[in-house]
Amino acid sequence: MVLLPGFVQWDSSKLEEIFFIKIRKGPEFASDLPVILKNLNKIELSTNLPANRLLEVSGESDYHDFVKNQLIIAKEELGYHTFYINKEKSNLIIGRYLPPPIIAEIVNCTNKDNDNILKKVKHYIASGADIIDIGCISNKPNPERIKEIIDLVRSKYDVLISIDSMDSKEINAAIDQDIDLILSLDLGNYKEFLNLPKNIPIVILPTNMNQAYFPKDPDVRVKNLFKLTEILQNNGFQKLIADPLLETPISPGICNSLETYFLYKKQITLENYKGFELPLFFGISNVVELMDIDSVGINGLLASIATELDIGILFTVEHSTKLMGGVRELKESLKLNYIAKYKETPPINQGLSVFKAKGKTSQETPHINKKGAIIVNSLNPQYDPDEKGYFKIYVNHYSKQIYILHFSNTHAILNTMVGTNAETISKKIVELNITDHIQHVNYLGRELIKAEICLQTGKPYIQDEK
Repeated sequence: MVLLPGFVQWDSSKLEEIFFIKIRKGPEFASDLPVILKNLNKIELSTNLPANRLLEVSGESDYHDFVKNQLIIAKEELGYHTFYINKEKSNLIIGRYLPPPIIAEIVNCTNKDNDNILKKVKHYIASGADIIDIGCISNKPNPERIKEIIDLVRSKYDVLISIDSMDSKEINAAIDQDIDLILSLDLGNYKEFLNLPKNIPIVILPTNMNQAYFPKDPDVRVKNLFKLTEILQNNGFQKLIADPLLETPISPGICNSLETYFLYKKQITLENYKGFELPLFFGISNVVELMDIDSVGINGLLASIATELDIGILFTVEHSTKLMGGVRELKESLKLNYIAKYKETPPINQGLSVFKAKGKTSQETPHINKKGAIIVNSLNPQYDPDEKGYFKIYVNHYSKQIYILHFSNTHAILNTMVGTNAETISKKIVELNITDHIQHVNYLGRELIKAEICLQTGKPYIQDEK
């Protein structure tokens, strides 16, 4: 076989016909060659697609094969630990050895207008969310708005919906609209809900919020969950999800809450507690939201922990600017870790990656003779205004588009352009002769590629106007 560089633009199939030998595309970067060669028995290299892209397809295929096989087993072992969320509406099952579905919350949903709610729902679904959560406002119940929101979302999208409230009026309003999942019941409010339909999945907590009781000790939390599980099962509830409560790092501290998850998993292997085994709820937004660290790495690590612990369902949000794109990061991280789990390897070289700021490939730097080189250490601040006007650049993360507004120097809009690719937009600007000012062209190229990177990573884009 002859391997061509992955960046070659043409199809090599005609060359194969001439020379009677496989002439296929290798990876785009030479540093990926060892991984490709190691996996030649798993992928058939292409005459038009780079090998590293094929490996990504192979990783996706592995993931779907593992899920398909595990679903067959899960359907034969349905019970308190494994069940359909709502079999009449969806084939989504949570439980043992399945990748956990993602609940994406619309924070303060009852205060938002319809357009913003639908925009968020569309974005979440496109990002890989499995369930849309209506986030309510504590001590400000709005049951009528709950009904409106459920009807609104269902009028546009075929998606499972949950409600995040501990208020009886809001939960009953959601029940009236055939809600798919309820967050949450605890030791303080469960008696109000013993007449709820017994086949609706309900998340349970080890707390008593009515009495401001929030236990810290892992052993107490687990015992409280078992106690509430027993009560609700005895009252006929069939689909319970246990939330040991994942807390924020440092204060109050994540290690204590992780210990609760580990303890729960150990306890359900004991004879006394086997009947209380429930899918576990993992509220990762409590961690990601409250750290000023890029979300992609945190999501990846939490996905690893969730996969090791065989967590039943994940809960996250994209409320603040820094979390934009977090649902997709979490979804891709889950795929990577799930493949690794079933191959019994670390989550590396599986054909999938969730890199954003960094990566695995690098370019070798040649020896540079600096003698006679032009040394550039300072910026020349001099700039002559472009007679053809100026540009304002914006990024819309929901529509995945870059907006470019071209103004005259008297501030009238001359042109509006919309695109997703910096090179394409730059070439169109040159083609239309909107500007031929060399400094301006240089500036636009720099800003457009920055805007494209922000679009890809979810980072907020702010135009440099200097």
